[in-house]
Amino acid sequence: MTIVNTPRSPVIYVVRSHLVAAKACGEGLAFFDELMALQGRKRSLRLTWTHLLWALTYSPEARSYVGWAQEQGLLPRINLGYGANLYGANLRGANLYGADLYGADLRGADLRGANLYGANLYGADLRGADLRGAYLEGAYLEGAYLGGCFRWSHDSAISGWELRGNVLVRAS
Repeated sequence: MTIVNTPRSPVIYVVRSHLVAAKACGEGLAFFDELMALQGRKRSLRLTWTHLLWALTYSPEARSYVGWAQEQGLLPRINLGYGANLYGANLRGANLYGADLYGADLRGADLRGANLYGANLYGADLRGADLRGAYLEGAYLEGAYLGGCFRWSHDSAISGWELRGNVLVRAS
């Protein structure tokens, strides 16, 4: 993986030979090859954060391949920086394990079934977000604003946190 910073956003280059060396599965390589062909490239894939977010929400298979590549150190974990604007984003089922969403605007975002284990949601605005079935255990939620969020009644409680005036704080 090579990350090149451009004036607009970082660009990530993933080389096919690195995936082969890491023993990527055939389906993962086929997905990679398909994306390379769409870009007209032969040896590497050019990704931006937008591409990476798209892959995390495209399909369960794509999420699995991206998660595997992140585990292998071939793709970076998502770090959107302070105050990322994800207003109304479709992140349904996304693997946001370890993502830095500090102060992110996630109002109205669809996070149904998303994996947020280890994600930093400090001060994130989740008003009206759909969190039904989202895995929040292990996420850092201090100061996250949850007014009007949707959760299933059978979704497990988030251990160690309590809601005070629609803001999450550590349980006393």
